[in-house]
Amino acid sequence: MWRLNGRFAAMLRLNLAMISRRNLIAIAISLALLALMLWVSDIDSIDLSVVRPVLLLPTLAAYLVVLVLRGALYRLSAGSADAGLGRWVALAGRHQFVFILAPSGAGDLAFPLLAGRMVGLAVGPAVRLIAVARLRDVCAVLGLGCSGLAATGHLPLLWGAGAFVCFTALYFVDVTLGLAGRLIRRLRKTPVPDTDASAIRLPAATLTLALWLAASLGVAAGFAAAGHPLSLFEAWIMLAGLNVAGALALSLAGLGVAEAGAAGVLVFLGLPFAEAATIALVARPILLLCNAAASGTVEGISRMTGLAR
Repeated sequence: MWRLNGRFAAMLRLNLAMISRRNLIAIAISLALLALMLWVSDIDSIDLSVVRPVLLLPTLAAYLVVLVLRGALYRLSAGSADAGLGRWVALAGRHQFVFILAPSGAGDLAFPLLAGRMVGLAVGPAVRLIAVARLRDVCAVLGLGCSGLAATGHLPLLWGAGAFVCFTALYFVDVTLGLAGRLIRRLRKTPVPDTDASAIRLPAATLTLALWLAASLGVAAGFAAAGHPLSLFEAWIMLAGLNVAGALALSLAGLGVAEAGAAGVLVFLGLPFAEAATIALVARPILLLCNAAASGTVEGISRMTGLAR
């Protein structure tokens, strides 16, 4: 265990050194893309009076539900009853906050350390836990995106089939991981622990889908707060677009790239590019701030109750 932790610490130090360089690149990319968005948008048409602050509350509430469901999913996937649900929710909130602040693609590096400190999870199980969670997230987000495209009349047979494939993959994630484990065992010729996750297959898939449905409601409320309401199906498409853009981005908190992704989705839904860019520049900061506020709320409650020691 000490050898494993030592190796992980060395890898983490190397990754942190790389992240420090990536931070500078991420900031430069974010500033460049934001400048491009400001250039192509109709700045004079931005009217902050259309923002409806009352709709920030359901946006915040949706992201709080996401964190609670995320904590429950972590606890279920870890198979550990040593820490209560509140501590797992606190872990989800703190990890999400780090994920928001870190350059895109680097937020998950902190998860094993956070999981070890907050819920006593060893490095190996923590790495597997976050990897499985991300695999489930990809299946759920793409499934909802395909469903939204099919429901809005964009090649419904094709995208409906895509949604079926994604949701099937979400349900059978453990089978994919089992095949990957056997492949690794053959390549490395070292024992890889076999884990039977079939018992939690349905509840894990249900929790994953539920948390992303809650996130889509947050997206719908956030755009409504920005003065451009989305239907539920359009919110599913926007959710997929934002997450795909965020996954591909090398930027700070997805700034610039996520706004461009949101504008691209709005153009796909029929808006002129300048209007789409203007709406994205208002709506995306609302979503980001509400997401950060939800993480901060969970962190504050956790500190007051002693869950985030």
